[in-house]
Amino acid sequence: MPSAGPTTLGQLPTSIGSTVDDSVPETARGTKSGAKALLSWDWFDRLLGIFTFWNVVPIIGLVGIIYFYFFADSFYESIAIVNLQNSSSMSTSLSSLAGSSLLGSTGGSTESGEVMAYIESPEMLRILDKKFHLRSLYSTPSHSLFWRLAPGASDENFLAFYQQMVTVTQDPTTLLITVNVLDWDSKRAQAINKAVLAASTDFVTMLTKTMQDATIKYAKDQLTFAWNAVETAQAIDRPVAEAELSSAEQAMASAESMASQQVVFLIPVSNATEPNDTAVPDAYLDEAGILLVASVLFMIIHLLASNVRDHRKV
Repeated sequence: MPSAGPTTLGQLPTSIGSTVDDSVPETARGTKSGAKALLSWDWFDRLLGIFTFWNVVPIIGLVGIIYFYFFADSFYESIAIVNLQNSSSMSTSLSSLAGSSLLGSTGGSTESGEVMAYIESPEMLRILDKKFHLRSLYSTPSHSLFWRLAPGASDENFLAFYQQMVTVTQDPTTLLITVNVLDWDSKRAQAINKAVLAASTDFVTMLTKTMQDATIKYAKDQLTFAWNAVETAQAIDRPVAEAELSSAEQAMASAESMASQQVVFLIPVSNATEPNDTAVPDAYLDEAGILLVASVLFMIIHLLASNVRDHRKV
């Protein structure tokens, strides 16, 4: 048995690089680690001290004021109000004028919906673009970067931008249709609105003819068939054919009467206005909205940051 002796080099418990300095107490090492952790959060505390409510929200508000009053485009809004009526509702309204308003009886909701959809449709946009060159107008570089059509925009984006500049709504009580047109020039806004109403009137005329043709077509086909049956009928079958012809003639008269009641009119209640003052942006309301949103966001972020700071590990 070899005798116990000094520990050999191969039996050293640790390497030189991992030697622990036993001369430093454990508590001192813990204090150094805590100091490093505290120092690592100093930037966070300084950040919260710099970005306070009174030097964040007012700056955002100032930026909003500068944008609205020096860079934002001013828009004029032309407004027109129209009423959609058909001949049957008009005669009913005239007969009961003492008991109800003439404007209270309008064309069906289906026709109103079709007119509103047509105003916002690509067909209407093509008519207006041909007359006013809207694509070039909406993408002019002189307009605000935040409200203009991108050069080379797709047809879908062009239509979406147009639907922001020309809007149509309907009052659920009176069923009156309101057309609003925004433009950088007041006279052009009025001209575009007038063009929208003119094209809508043509569309209503076409819609009336389509409905009348569809109503009369079946009755007309039955009448033609009945006439041919009478002309080709044998003597024994002629009474039956003549009876069918008489029924077809009555059906034709009923269809014509129904078609006459399907005549739809687009009646202007308020013609397209020429605005004297800008409507967009409403700087006061928009600035108040910016300050409110900035305040709410600052409070939320500040509460989250304070919660993180209070629960950090030391």
